Amino acid sequence: MPRAAALVTSASALLVASVLLAGCTTPEPAPTRSATPSESSSPTPSPEPSETAAAPSSTPVDVPCTSLVSLQAMYDYNPNFSLLGSWTPDAGTPAAEADAAQGVVCRWQNGTSGETIDISVASFDRDTLEAKANATNGSSTMVPTYGSDEAYFAVTGGVGEAVVFHGAYWVVVRSVAFFEPGDAEPIVASVLAAL
Repeated sequence: MPRAAALVTSASALLVASVLLAGCTTPEPAPTRSATPSESSSPTPSPEPSETAAAPSSTPVDVPCTSLVSLQAMYDYNPNFSLLGSWTPDAGTPAAEADAAQGVVCRWQNGTSGETIDISVASFDRDTLEAKANATNGSSTMVPTYGSDEAYFAVTGGVGEAVVFHGAYWVVVRSVAFFEPGDAEPIVASVLAAL
């Protein structure tokens, strides 16, 4: 083969090889994202851990409403009140809290006026009782005559409320018929005697 033809063939082969190699190149990896001036490369501070209150530890209370306040005791208090067979406490009330803690909730209703007396009893651990007593102490008047470890009374929004701490029990007796601590005293005495 003449030398000129060999050069042309060699050049053609190189050209074909370079074209083939160009089609076989591997793609370059995608560029990695780097922090922009608006982004901080320093670690993001984590929010302060908030203290979550432990759920109150409660013990079920298995005392029937007619044992807490007997029919005779309520008759002596006011013969117009009768025990309602079923009752669902309003959310956010002490009775709803006692019910959720496997306590006892009772509602007595005056057949003439429609007024009610709500009684709720729950049994909590010492820390929960202490926290409840501290919270109640700030908004109610202490009542030493109820014959319990610690007792308070307040009228809020026209509703009188006696809150009593008796051993492991948290007792709340509420009614629009209670204007002063003495109004609730016979009901509270009956409940405490049953516990």
